[in-house]
Amino acid sequence: LRPVSSEDAMTADWSRIPYDVLEKVSTRITNEVAEVNRVVLDITSKPPGTIEWE
Repeated sequence: LRPVSSEDAMTADWSRIPYDVLEKVSTRITNEVAEVNRVVLDITSKPPGTIEWE
């Protein structure tokens, strides 16, 4: 997961998501997508990170 907020797409800050929401999202993804057994959370801001997963 890469939740970010940005006003100009040149910079972005990671969005703070409540733990209970993250738990529900992770559980649903791993239960409903057979090929997925792990969900990760990327909290890197841009820069230095990019919005797209690399």
